Amino acid sequence: MRRSLRTAALTGMLAALAMCHGSCMLFAWMAAQFAPPKKVAAQFEPPKGKALLVFVDDILNPVSYEPVKIELTRRLNENLVAHDVAGKTISYDRLADLVASTPDFNLLAVSEVGQKLGADLVLYVRIDSFGLKDKAADQLWRGELAVTVRLVDVTQGRLWPKNRPAGYSMPAVETPTAVQSSETQEQEITDALAAQMADQIAKLFYKHETPHEGGWREPK
Repeated sequence: MRRSLRTAALTGMLAALAMCHGSCMLFAWMAAQFAPPKKVAAQFEPPKGKALLVFVDDILNPVSYEPVKIELTRRLNENLVAHDVAGKTISYDRLADLVASTPDFNLLAVSEVGQKLGADLVLYVRIDSFGLKDKAADQLWRGELAVTVRLVDVTQGRLWPKNRPAGYSMPAVETPTAVQSSETQEQEITDALAAQMADQIAKLFYKHETPHEGGWREPK
């Protein structure tokens, strides 16, 4: 009799725990869905209203597909103006013209490039790695882009990051592995990489919000 009572009690406890487990999962999931976005401070807020040059440079790691520099510049220019980080930006075409007309361009300091184009600030974006195909299988496409950035005042020198002379290394962005699906695969992957990276970089310089990550997770 006692054994039966203990068995019944144990069964009841397990049932209650199971119900609580399910309820807790549901409650945590609902809480995560309705939680307010997380506010993120800018890493650095540049002075307002300045003319800014986005200088995407691949001198150390020449890219296999030149349009990535154009697209990353264009998207950064749009984001920086839209979020009031820059008063105005210098177009990629003007930078390209300066490169073409200056034989010793690669000897110029970043601040000198900015001065020649009438910029107050230069957002220098150094490409560390860029690829469009999976190195392990050339038939598969998988984009990846990694860069290091720094912000330079053309008269005062580096504004940010003060404690990292080489610049701030951004988290790399990637696209999923895929087979050839269109004749414009290169451009499509490049656009996706540029959009992700431009968004990450621009958010370094203005306050923004981000959704809370995840929610309740099953204990291991």
